[in-house]
Amino acid sequence: MKARIPLIAALGLAILPAQASAQAWVTNPDFSEGVGIRVGNLELHPSIGAEFGYDSNYFRASDEEGVIDVFKLRVTPSLTLSTLGDERRNATTPRSFDFTSSAHAAYHEAFAAGSEQLSGAAKRNVGGGVSARLNVFPVGKIGFDVLGSYVRVVETDGSSDDLAGDGFDRGTARGGAGITWRPGGGLFEWRNGYQGTYNYFEKSDYDSLTNIQHDITSRGRWRFLPRSALLFDTDYIFVRYTRPTAQTDGEVLRARVGFHGLVTYHLALMGLVGWSSSFYRDNGAVQARQFDSLVAHAEARWFLQSRPDLDSATITSGLSSVALGYVRTFNNGYLGSFYQRDRGYLNFSMFVLGAVAGGIDVGVSRVAFPEVTGATPTPAFSQLRLDARMFGEYRFTDTLAANATLQYDQVNSEVVNNEHLDYDRWQAYVGMRLFW
Repeated sequence: MKARIPLIAALGLAILPAQASAQAWVTNPDFSEGVGIRVGNLELHPSIGAEFGYDSNYFRASDEEGVIDVFKLRVTPSLTLSTLGDERRNATTPRSFDFTSSAHAAYHEAFAAGSEQLSGAAKRNVGGGVSARLNVFPVGKIGFDVLGSYVRVVETDGSSDDLAGDGFDRGTARGGAGITWRPGGGLFEWRNGYQGTYNYFEKSDYDSLTNIQHDITSRGRWRFLPRSALLFDTDYIFVRYTRPTAQTDGEVLRARVGFHGLVTYHLALMGLVGWSSSFYRDNGAVQARQFDSLVAHAEARWFLQSRPDLDSATITSGLSSVALGYVRTFNNGYLGSFYQRDRGYLNFSMFVLGAVAGGIDVGVSRVAFPEVTGATPTPAFSQLRLDARMFGEYRFTDTLAANATLQYDQVNSEVVNNEHLDYDRWQAYVGMRLFW
């Protein structure tokens, strides 16, 4: 079991996007926000949702380890506070600033469906997060922004015997600022900024994974036609571990250029392609591995209703659409220096008469990990992953809705250090939500 613990921690952090937030309304304003409550010059959107459902493989264990299924109760209150939307503001002059902040909590209670016993964080836990962003002079020639966020992630994995302190609960704190230049009436936009990220684990066994990342960014957009734009972005990231005994410090460089535009009033195309290179350094115990390859993101999105401008294609709140895309990314990793992911995805969002909202997300990924040297050497290996989530909601009134979520995840993996890492998992939930 000792060999498996770092494998679980590392692979759990490369989890697929559909698992990042099980409740669709927490991160997607298309689903979360109602009419709102006006508080002076601000708009308040409170919400609370409760769900009950079934999880076929709570610890994401392989068949060889023994699968544990559970019933789960999830309660998620959330709150968003922002400057007035265009409907309430009812003014033609540009705003001098935009402000938005949000907070949410996610309470989990698990009940073993069989004879197994759950305890501690595996039985109940609370995750959550807060964030805020201020954008000053959002359409002026010179503007600046500041942001901050914190999120606590609750993670159970492995089997009941494998769990390190009942899970891999961890927190991430971010803060940053940027300045934007918009000459020519906003046809050209260039932002330079900085973001600092602190990642830590609550279990002392994972202190060696705690790290700080400094991200210096530059990105821009040039509108050469009313509904089309050229894009570019560059990042230089410094990765520093607080106890660099099991991981490698280093730097990461990424640069991309691309296009985004409405080809017709219904079809939006986006494509970014570039290169990413790493400069990790050996730490005496672990030999660094490097990434030096192509990164890309391509998407075609069809809007069921015609959109007149590019911003409507960028901000899709309340718009029914279907998208097909591909992403090739490279990320700092906790098993070896990094991991590479190639993911194709299909996304469908539907909004009908303000009463029915829903979405389907399906993705297929290949995740590759490099060879690891040191006290516990690990050969290079890859995984094929499938993620799918379907969410539907019916709104009885402007503030009350019933919803259902169906989710499936599957990992097909090579056997690594005699450990079986493949699994499949079904989740199904029904619930009610009160929101404004």
